[in-house]
Amino acid sequence: MRRKEQPTRWKSGALLAGLGLGAAAAWWGVQQWQRLKQTPPVSPRSHHAGLAGYFQQIGEWRMFTRVTPHDAPGLPLVLVHELVMSGRAMEELALALSNNYRVLVPDLPGFGASVLPPSAPVLSVEEQADALWQWLQHNQLTRAIWIGSASGCQVLAALAVRHPEAVAGLVFQGPTVDRHARSLLRQAWRGWRNSRLERHRSSTSLMHVDLAKAGLWRALKNHRLLLHDRIEHRLPYINVPTLLLRGSRDTVSPARWVEELGALLPRGEVLTLRGGTHTLHYVYPWSFRHAIRPFLTRIQQEEQHE
Repeated sequence: MRRKEQPTRWKSGALLAGLGLGAAAAWWGVQQWQRLKQTPPVSPRSHHAGLAGYFQQIGEWRMFTRVTPHDAPGLPLVLVHELVMSGRAMEELALALSNNYRVLVPDLPGFGASVLPPSAPVLSVEEQADALWQWLQHNQLTRAIWIGSASGCQVLAALAVRHPEAVAGLVFQGPTVDRHARSLLRQAWRGWRNSRLERHRSSTSLMHVDLAKAGLWRALKNHRLLLHDRIEHRLPYINVPTLLLRGSRDTVSPARWVEELGALLPRGEVLTLRGGTHTLHYVYPWSFRHAIRPFLTRIQQEEQHE
């Protein structure tokens, strides 16, 4: 009987050890998740470069905004991040543009430092656009040049249709969602392929922080909303100068898709950055700046003549 009891005791001990390790791993994961949620909204590097930030109560949302250190004449630039990311991914582009422009980078409600409680509903693309319009008014601005990345372009397209008086010009970088690949699986595959091209400057650490702040439920619900939103239906109604920018190696927003969008815009133009990938604003901020400078200068000049 004793020989038969030994394997049973060994199995029980192994089971208890496994449960203990699982509990320890879960506790460690929760601690790391909470640590990510406490990450400051402005990175130390950007803070030392002069990028500041402030909170405002915009209607029912408490929104965080980054602002560049130098004021500049002319229209301000507003950078709008993709979702589920936050404006942290746009900081280096903001600093690259700050020598010539006043640049503001808000976090959309529910993301980054503009956190919402888990019980709060996920805002639609139209609701995010309305939040940006209220934010613009609250900051005593009437018009701006708006620069969006990926799904941030979807929000800006809705803004331009719903509140055209607030938009002097638009830059859409890597706009989504390609109608030829409108599924979560295909978008995930394209995103993975792009991440392989950006291994030298990966935004994965930023994504972990922003995912922790937004929460998994909000992130999944938001992705579903974005997949069902059709940016191409809004573009024919946008009557301001619009530059569509993509990298030549962008796997998320391929050339065919961006060319289709450009053809739908009454005042659209397409520019391809040679060697660029999908996350141009983060991986190649200075190349991004140089590429859009002529367009921005033209918009500023047109505004002065009006």
